[in-house]
Amino acid sequence: MVLKQRMSSQIAIKIKVTVCFAVFILFLLFISFSNSSCTPELSFGKLTVCEEIDTNTFAPVKVKNNFDINIQRIFAVIEVSGAKSQDDWKFVWINENTGEIIAESTNKYSEGDKGYIEGYLSSCLTPETEGSIIGEPGNYRVDFYHNEQLISSANFIIETPVMEITDVILSRGINETGQPVDVTESFYPDDTIYAFVRLNCQISGETVSVKWYKGKDYFLSEEEFNFNKNYYLSDYIVFNITNEELWPIDDYRIEVYHNEILKGNYYFKVVKKDIPDATFHDNNIYKKEEYKFSILYPDDWNYEEEESTAGLKVNFVPLLNDINTVIHIRVLKKGYFPSEEEYSNFSDEVLREVIDLDDDVEINSEESSEEINGIDYKKISYRFTGLNEDDDKDYEIDLIFINRNNMLYLFIKVPDIYYEDFSDRVYRTMLYSLSFD
Repeated sequence: MVLKQRMSSQIAIKIKVTVCFAVFILFLLFISFSNSSCTPELSFGKLTVCEEIDTNTFAPVKVKNNFDINIQRIFAVIEVSGAKSQDDWKFVWINENTGEIIAESTNKYSEGDKGYIEGYLSSCLTPETEGSIIGEPGNYRVDFYHNEQLISSANFIIETPVMEITDVILSRGINETGQPVDVTESFYPDDTIYAFVRLNCQISGETVSVKWYKGKDYFLSEEEFNFNKNYYLSDYIVFNITNEELWPIDDYRIEVYHNEILKGNYYFKVVKKDIPDATFHDNNIYKKEEYKFSILYPDDWNYEEEESTAGLKVNFVPLLNDINTVIHIRVLKKGYFPSEEEYSNFSDEVLREVIDLDDDVEINSEESSEEINGIDYKKISYRFTGLNEDDDKDYEIDLIFINRNNMLYLFIKVPDIYYEDFSDRVYRTMLYSLSFD
């Protein structure tokens, strides 16, 4: 059996040919008996295009001329009678829109046999690979030849699909093949949120868009995707559902549109993450002899330091990116720090350096003198409501001033917006470990 393959509009087509003989043994007995009297008359039935063939008789089943884009098998079937075993047959599949032969197959009716043939002959068109399509939408024709003579033709259509949204999935991640990873409807404040919109196909000129809301109807943002080419396989398009700040803990809603028509609402929520307390088992000690102090910092944390003429800056941060907490230490040399009477104004400046606050955020401050491990210090506490207009939670930032060794030591806790208790416990443990030379 000879197989010839062609390309059609960049869609590879593989032809499979099955020669089927109805009641083949009885037929051969009939032919042997009749050879002494007459030669069978050569005749052909109508070339038929269908979706299936009968597995017992090999006759066409589900005869049709219009096929869905996702069809996996198209049969061309013709009934043959009186053909010699050594005669040749051929099926040619043609894209009539381009004139291109997309597949061709030819062979003898029964290689090596003698006598005459009667039965159904079929050719089956299938996608070349699993998950692909037979051909792009358009008009097609299949021709049947006997001994290079055109006997019959049949036309069919692969229909242009209607683009539809078949699924919407929310996840925290996306893998290298564009598939969702960690599918969920519950996210943490620092998560990246993806909306995967699955389509049965993609049609040029159409659009899919999403809008997302906090609570019932507080609009946050939107994004639209415009298709500029056709793609006839099912696949995802991915939207990154973003927020300017960390996601506030709340309920959220996503609207999905096709050509500006709302197709569905999908919901997710942002919840507080359970973070275990930081541990100090490794006895990590930060010590700077020039600045005459040492302090303990947590396991799985690191520090970043910077020195200048004025003194030292150290930031202690968790190695895990999903813990949004920083402990700051500033050490100012003599001549670079204010007097105690100026601590308040100075701390206002420091506050603006370590945290981004809107000008309209109302801030209240409170000063106190306290003591830790026999060390006196002055504390200025700032309290404010919310870090953005949708946040009604109260926050507190403490700045501790210790004047010692002709230097000013400043300790600052910047709270994790949603894990303030976690940040506070780390800060207090570190502060109680502080020692001076």
